[in-house]
Amino acid sequence: MNIWIPALVAVVVQPFVTLARIAPDYLASAQPLYGIGFLVLAVVAVAAAVVLLLGIPAFLVLRKFRRDGWMSIGTAGLLLGASPAALAWPRRLAGYSAGRNWHGNYVETYVNGAPTRYAWLAYGEDVLWFGLHGLLASLVFYAVWRALDRPGTPLRSTASAPTEH
Repeated sequence: MNIWIPALVAVVVQPFVTLARIAPDYLASAQPLYGIGFLVLAVVAVAAAVVLLLGIPAFLVLRKFRRDGWMSIGTAGLLLGASPAALAWPRRLAGYSAGRNWHGNYVETYVNGAPTRYAWLAYGEDVLWFGLHGLLASLVFYAVWRALDRPGTPLRSTASAPTEH
């Protein structure tokens, strides 16, 4: 069972997901695109760490319990992708005020240290985006793993595969 190639593909797909996610903002901006290279490098570094430290062990556990279908692996990827972002919920920051661009409109995210509803909406959006990254990486991992493990067979769970008598 070689899982390193699917893991590598799951990491390599992440910059493309990120670039697709930020492309509308960057293309609409008159600013130069100087930071794209660093962004891609950072995304690859974080994705590699998450796949190595969380994704592969989760896959091995799912495989041990014969829950290595696309649904289980996708759910694990969604949860593993969203979990780190979910730990960074908006906290009370005494005396802090801030705002940001919220889909084209400037909104206050903190007023006198208290997070506003926009801080919570931005938090929810970030958790969903990171979950989407995890979901896509896990499904790409699954597709490549299945293609290498059993060439020419349809992509379905080994747990639900019919047994021959």
